[in-house]
Amino acid sequence: MDIFLTLDYEIYFGEQHGSVEKCIITPTNELMKISEATGAKMTFFVDVGFIIKLEEFKSEYPVLEQDYQAIVGQIKQLVATGHDCQLHIHPHWEDSHYNGHRWVINVDRYKLADFEAQDIHRIVSTYKEKLGAITQQPVTVYRAGGWCLQPFEKVRKAFLDNGLKLDSTVFKGGHYETKHYYYDFRNCPEGTQWRFSTHLCESDPEGEFLEVPIANMKVGPLFFWQLFGWGRLNPSQHKPIGDGYPIPSPGTRKKFLTQYTNNAVSLDGYFATLLNRAVKQQQHKGNELVVIGHPKACTWYSLKQLQKFIMRQRHQHSFKVLSDMLEA
Repeated sequence: MDIFLTLDYEIYFGEQHGSVEKCIITPTNELMKISEATGAKMTFFVDVGFIIKLEEFKSEYPVLEQDYQAIVGQIKQLVATGHDCQLHIHPHWEDSHYNGHRWVINVDRYKLADFEAQDIHRIVSTYKEKLGAITQQPVTVYRAGGWCLQPFEKVRKAFLDNGLKLDSTVFKGGHYETKHYYYDFRNCPEGTQWRFSTHLCESDPEGEFLEVPIANMKVGPLFFWQLFGWGRLNPSQHKPIGDGYPIPSPGTRKKFLTQYTNNAVSLDGYFATLLNRAVKQQQHKGNELVVIGHPKACTWYSLKQLQKFIMRQRHQHSFKVLSDMLEA
């Protein structure tokens, strides 16, 4: 089986968005150390809108110049050492700004589908061009910010015109809807990949795009009691390295602690303890296992678990980057 370790390379988006050093640079450096020790390469989905905003404000604020140089330098290092850096779009950066002390993040237009067609095309084209200029590598793979890529027909032309050929946004069974978020993956095709054309979750053998979904897994309340408990009992090992906080999701914690839930397979935090179980589960579904993660949400504990996981699985399975799927 081919295993794809994928990381969304970004800061947090709430009022306490955290620092570039703690949310991105430090944990990504640790991930690179794991890669060097194990030989496993990773796919980093770069939040390009943030880089563009850094570039916009860096001449006015020296701290942002430092952040910009640190991120661009690290992305170049990732590419130079064999990792894959691909496109991740959080379009709320279009409406956000830096006030001299922190980022003022406006999530009223959190999804690409919240924008008009011409703006969608501009955003996708500009962000792809910016990432390609940094990496000097083809940008052909995409992951939507917040899993929000529906209705896909609104962004289809932008994907076609920009040569985006593979998406890894879906996790089967996922469904969430609030004022700003929307995704519904409850009726997706079977298997660990499918081609599609107009609708993300409708298979079309002649479709222009390939979906390689993030693996999913049902998790019971006991797991989340353990997750939250270890965070309190041993925060130095179990609190995220990132120094920000996510946008609140009212009711989510109660749901996790009281019922079985469907979750994306993740290397973040305590979720890393489920990776070996995910391999066994996925072998019955197909030949690909896509794991999602976020440098900002890595813990010192999860990094140790990730290295152990790779060392255990690397002789039976192949660790690849998502662009390899387009070369096969």
